Amino acid sequence: MSQKYKYKALTHSGDKVSDYLFAVDESAARSELKKQSLIVVSVELDAEKSFFSNKKNASASDVEQSTNQLATLLENGLRINDALEVLIDTAPSEALGKVWHEVFIDVQAGTPLYKSLQKYPELFDVLYLEMTNIAENTGTLPAVFRSLADNLAFQRDLKSKTIQALTYPLIIFMVCLCAVFAIFNFVIPNMESIFTSATELPGYTQWLLESSRFVSQNNLLIFILMAGFVLTLITLWRQESTRQTLIQWISVMPLLGGMIDKAEQIRFSSAMTLTLQSGLNLSESLALSIKTLNSAVNKQQLELAKIKVDAGSPLAESLSSSYFLDRISLSLIKVGEQSGTLDSSFAEVTRRSKTNFESWMIKLTSLLEPLLILIMGGIVGGVVVVMLLSIVSVNDISL
Repeated sequence: MSQKYKYKALTHSGDKVSDYLFAVDESAARSELKKQSLIVVSVELDAEKSFFSNKKNASASDVEQSTNQLATLLENGLRINDALEVLIDTAPSEALGKVWHEVFIDVQAGTPLYKSLQKYPELFDVLYLEMTNIAENTGTLPAVFRSLADNLAFQRDLKSKTIQALTYPLIIFMVCLCAVFAIFNFVIPNMESIFTSATELPGYTQWLLESSRFVSQNNLLIFILMAGFVLTLITLWRQESTRQTLIQWISVMPLLGGMIDKAEQIRFSSAMTLTLQSGLNLSESLALSIKTLNSAVNKQQLELAKIKVDAGSPLAESLSSSYFLDRISLSLIKVGEQSGTLDSSFAEVTRRSKTNFESWMIKLTSLLEPLLILIMGGIVGGVVVVMLLSIVSVNDISL
């Protein structure tokens, strides 16, 4: 495995040189510098920013930023080898820098860029890989990487808006949990002495006291179970089979199901825009765009539509039977088919879908906020009412 070394050297004319290079070990680094006719002064592992010191994995945002840099370098006339070499040092994270280093080595050895990127499916999806393959074969790497960068930025913005819209309801839910835990751990135990003199307590009072004892005695267990539940969901989401099952469950929910459908529509239409603008025919564009979807149900519906298109049916008519897009979007696609501007039509569908999604997310957030406040108030208020009724019942019994 290569590591990042910092070196200081002198040229034959006496000029000082200080830079970084990648090598298997220090000996290999010194040998590489000697091949460059440099007089080595010092070579040391980059301890301050070691190539492997950052444990963080590369994120989608890192890939988007590097793709944007790669597009800029290629647009300015750099060869792919030189552009990749620049990306090694300018990568947003050390993890992605390592990936670009390995890709650079493969490309230098004659491996196609598409094949090199294929080794990292967790970073580069099917659309990214296929578009790279097409760009290599057609000699349009700068334009394709610019389109990929724009598409990744669009997807990142979409994800960011979704998370932002759901953050406030999640905070309210967490506050509700904390309030309930505080009542059961601190308030009710301090009031328990009030009920010790009573010979017979109402059922709701006994339930309240027993629940408080259980929570206060098993705080650690409850936190472990909650953390285990969250980790289990994350683990299941990362597995393709279970992720499909979870998506199907979520898709039938009244509110979250609509969010998934709208996000899928945006993902499909933006992929169609990108592939059509790159010169792919309709059948190839459909095949690639379908692969970008997460829902197996939507994939099956669009696969049926693709079969109809391959058999000669118009695209808008074929998509109408899948109930995947609304009537306005289908009308735009129909106009694009007739005028030969399908890429522009799908770009407009993407813009409309994004606007509708943002509007829908605002409505969802506006609905969730009072709903969660009501639930929070009901839970906390219900516990308080039970406490008050318990105190009143004790006073009645003593009288």
